[in-house]
Amino acid sequence: MSALRRARTRRISLALALGVVVASACSGDTDDAADAGPDATSPGTTTPNTAAASTLPTTTEADASDPADDGPVELVDLLPADTRSVAVVADPSAFDGATDPAFDDLTGDLEWIAERVDASVVDGPWWIGRTADPTVGTFALASLSDSADASTIDEEIDQVTVLPGGVLVVGSTAAAVDAVVAADRTSGELTPFLVALDPAADLSFVVGLPALDDDVEADRSLRGAAAMSGALEIDDGAIGGEVAFHTSNATEFVEAYNALDRNAQQADPPTATPLSLASPAAGDLEQVVVTIPPTPLAPTPDQLIESRNLWKKLFVGMEAHDYAEDVFDPGNAAWFKFLVKSELDDEPPSPGSVYIRWEFVDDAAREAFEQNELPDGFRLAPTRFLESDDPDGEYFLALNLYNGGGGMIVGGARAEWDVFVHGPAGADPNAGERPRFFVVEALAEEVSADAGNLLTPAEPLSHQLIDGVVVSSVERFDDDGTAVPVFESTFPVPDPDVNEVARFTREMAIGNDYIYWAHGVSDRVLYNATTFNHDAYFVDIDQLEYTDVSRWSQYLKPEAKDAVYYVNTLEYVASPMANLDSDHLDITPEWLDELYAFKNNGHQVGLMRKAVEQLFRGEADALVPYVVENTDVPSTYYHVEITDPDGFAEAVDLPLGHELIPIRVVEDGDQAHYLTLAVTEIANSPEGVRAEWIVHTDDGSGRPSMVVIERSTEDVAFDSASVIELPGVVEHGVDGDTITTTVGDSEIEFVAVLDTSTTTDAELTLDWIEAVDVVCSTIGVCDKVYYDAETLDVPVRVVNDVTVEAFATPWDEFLADEPALVVFRDNAQLYVAKRWHDLRVPVAPLPFTGLDDATHTISGTGSLVGRDSDVADSVYEYSGDVVVEGDQLTFAIDQRVDNALGVGNIYTTGNVDLTTGTGSQTVVDCQGPALLCSDITLGSTDFYEAQNLDTSDRAAITWNVDVVVDLGPFGTADSASALTATAVR
Repeated sequence: MSALRRARTRRISLALALGVVVASACSGDTDDAADAGPDATSPGTTTPNTAAASTLPTTTEADASDPADDGPVELVDLLPADTRSVAVVADPSAFDGATDPAFDDLTGDLEWIAERVDASVVDGPWWIGRTADPTVGTFALASLSDSADASTIDEEIDQVTVLPGGVLVVGSTAAAVDAVVAADRTSGELTPFLVALDPAADLSFVVGLPALDDDVEADRSLRGAAAMSGALEIDDGAIGGEVAFHTSNATEFVEAYNALDRNAQQADPPTATPLSLASPAAGDLEQVVVTIPPTPLAPTPDQLIESRNLWKKLFVGMEAHDYAEDVFDPGNAAWFKFLVKSELDDEPPSPGSVYIRWEFVDDAAREAFEQNELPDGFRLAPTRFLESDDPDGEYFLALNLYNGGGGMIVGGARAEWDVFVHGPAGADPNAGERPRFFVVEALAEEVSADAGNLLTPAEPLSHQLIDGVVVSSVERFDDDGTAVPVFESTFPVPDPDVNEVARFTREMAIGNDYIYWAHGVSDRVLYNATTFNHDAYFVDIDQLEYTDVSRWSQYLKPEAKDAVYYVNTLEYVASPMANLDSDHLDITPEWLDELYAFKNNGHQVGLMRKAVEQLFRGEADALVPYVVENTDVPSTYYHVEITDPDGFAEAVDLPLGHELIPIRVVEDGDQAHYLTLAVTEIANSPEGVRAEWIVHTDDGSGRPSMVVIERSTEDVAFDSASVIELPGVVEHGVDGDTITTTVGDSEIEFVAVLDTSTTTDAELTLDWIEAVDVVCSTIGVCDKVYYDAETLDVPVRVVNDVTVEAFATPWDEFLADEPALVVFRDNAQLYVAKRWHDLRVPVAPLPFTGLDDATHTISGTGSLVGRDSDVADSVYEYSGDVVVEGDQLTFAIDQRVDNALGVGNIYTTGNVDLTTGTGSQTVVDCQGPALLCSDITLGSTDFYEAQNLDTSDRAAITWNVDVVVDLGPFGTADSASALTATAVR
């Protein structure tokens, strides 16, 4: 449903507060669908087995094939065998005044029916459907009332006809009517699921998802669902009810979802309803039943966005859950967000990041540095760090001083000494001649990890803003624990009205793609425009005062070359130690084993799980990568100038606060307002090729972003605005030197043929690339996107020979007649996204309430002391409740942990047999720093032994828990705890 129609016509929409899902998270499994009923490929009998059974006919070979038989005609019998969606609408007028675009695509704009027939001639609900062929359009069936005035039905219109038996057929196109009249009415793939329809509901529907007939394997998400159904009621201007997904993984899905959503479901009062299971409606596919709370048909903007939160958790959250559970090396790469703070963060404000650069003393010093400090095969690379640098690049060492944030892998003040390098041939699959960052040393205020040291203890560092002066102090602890100075500096915060602007180059930004550490181990890093498209400022070098006693000063000239200060916050996502399988590491087998053990010891998957937990609580967002391969389906962009921006903006539904902006697409190109048709395909996405009509906007931040005003996909997809996106006409591919694109629906027709034999390369502008950072739907729910050099640095192909064979849209009066610029890509692109990042409904963590009717309270202390390293040394403090009944002790314990990672609380419940001292313990929750909780598995149950158990005084029961803990690469540690259960007096 186009945004224009929502603005220009009186909507009779089916407004339901359903939300968007990442397109790859909504599909089903072919094998499941194949088993989903009695012989879904030939005529047979469908036996209803739901509450709707009494309203549905039994379809037999005879009556399904001939709607002209005598007797009453059941509308379900008239559905074509290739029907892929059907919605039953009891009374379209019930939706008058609705403004929520949810399910527009499922039913179509109901106004098209009213334009063709008078509603008074109909008795009963409308059955609205679409077949597997998106070119056909939408059909609607209804029974004529006994008192219908046939003269009001103009059968001369090729989009209306009446079948024998008094059935009215209306089509959005003549082909839709023909599809019903001449239909094959044998049982189809969707037929077994039609028993889930409830024609008595205000709105009931069944939709076949991609797995209904495609080979889509079920995972932990709803990707494997074969069909989606629902029954919804309208009461006092709000709509609610139940929606079900028919899938082979229903039991596992419901259990996992409810565990993740426990904080909302068990709140007082609850803010969410648990998912439930229902027996199969078709075959052996159980149903995941989702309760839709009553939601206004005409919601406020805030209500509209908040209503999508259920579906963010259901689809976006569970897709992230599925990805996180497979994090391992080899396997899914872990991705973590981290921030480099600026004056925009914290109170009092944090200073921004600063780079101080020094040149090498001479060539001999540079060669000595390569020989002494870099792994085998690595060499220093001349790099154009700033636009003011020599175009051929320069050799230098940079000290980066900053405060980290983001809550996952870095925090506090950090000092990193960096150079740019070329690695051994083949070490970096995307390098070419691109220089890469190499961190030769890092010191941090908080515990950190790197390939050279694994976890390292916190050091005395600070990076502060004091009375307009940036003050940085870097020290390290020597072997006896004494703080030893390494570096300190001060300089006034640059004044934007006085200090010179510094612009970072693309080359500097893409150096982050692979950040190398000791042994040639690299982190895979993606970023957005905060790194490369914001102004920074040169520090007045005469006002920079510093003392450098680091080991690196021996290679460097005594005077700093320059210093550059960021005024904006920088955003990155990183996958640590991403190349342990490389053949180019300068590392011993033993240390490589240690790195694998550290990476796979549970902390990375634990951090990813933590991010999913935070998503469900509305605290943060989980990261999920995706790839656009650009081979058989090269991403292609048709940029059409908007000749009347004001008229266009008035006609379409832009999110609140967004304004159209002009933009230059390629360097040296024309700046204009553009409507862009972007045709792309995400690898392994069941939706297939997608065609999105995009405009560029400013959301009030002064930065460019994108809004998708219309989208079509090859197969069913989900969108935050209209929820269900039924398949459209989307055909796009390459054949030799020809790319052909065909996109269409009831209002859009676009056909273009591109001759790629004479293309020229062009560099995308930084503003156009920055617009990719934030991509929004028309209701203002946005994705935040991160990328690398394959997006930032690789030129696009400009097509010089474009033939547009058809171009018709609802916006024609505001557009030029043909695209002003057409470009495509043939290089693979990696992205990591935070889906719906601006949609957060905070939920407080459940309080640890202990036990009802406790007979005792718990107190105690303990410690963890490493035998080989003190990096994990911890102090414990215990509190909680106990119930003693006979020889059974039940406990609920709050274990407070204080160590170098911070302070956290591990909540457990369990029981002990007082005659044997043994029992079990289950982890309920862990709250605190992400790294501290990263290897705590919520819901896990382990053997528990109360050692030295003394029950001689039932008013003061004592025991110990002493265990040896394997710390992996950090050796072993002794954990010793003493606990007392004291009777409540």
